[in-house]
Amino acid sequence: MSKSENREAPPNWFGFHRDGLIAVFLLDCLWMFIETGAAVSIVGIPAIPVIVFVIFGLSSYIVFSKQRILGDRPTPALVKAVFLGAVAAVPFPVFYTIAFVFIGVLQKLFPQAGRVAGEMPLFKNERFGSFANDFKQIEDILEQAVKKIDRSQASSKVSDNINFLNHKGMMPENLYKSLHEIREVRNRLIHEDLIMPDSVQFDLLKKCKQQVMTVFKQ
Repeated sequence: MSKSENREAPPNWFGFHRDGLIAVFLLDCLWMFIETGAAVSIVGIPAIPVIVFVIFGLSSYIVFSKQRILGDRPTPALVKAVFLGAVAAVPFPVFYTIAFVFIGVLQKLFPQAGRVAGEMPLFKNERFGSFANDFKQIEDILEQAVKKIDRSQASSKVSDNINFLNHKGMMPENLYKSLHEIREVRNRLIHEDLIMPDSVQFDLLKKCKQQVMTVFKQ
């Protein structure tokens, strides 16, 4: 069983990583208690701006990290991180609590709808196109490498070309395993379009592409 099959899909709640939403909720509640304590203390009031900055920064960092794991590109992940970070930095979590509970209930009732709603069509198409384009470049390089050795062995199936080059001792073992892993991701992307690559798989694809170009002098 491959690593990609073992990797559990990140929890997607309408485009947000579930753990990021929970982290913001907890920090928002913590901020309410801190703010209440500071309000009754003259000494604590000057510290409120510092606490706001810390809560905002911590929330934004957690959300950004979780959104990247979910598969968001840096810009969309940053937008969501700043938005939720700002929400967490505002005292009195009543509005976020209501929104959090509402999203949680919807996700519980309609889990698949939440996943579909979380994938913005334009962004999803962009990710699909980027992944497919990079993989196609890898396919072309491998096919040309096989043709240089024996044109009769060149195949339209990338798996055959990978195996041929590996059998000839022309690629490192780690590259061989990574190419097959990313090929399985590509196959799922084509046949199960709701399963989009996450940021780890995108990074693996970029690494494979660079290594293939280096090994085969492209």
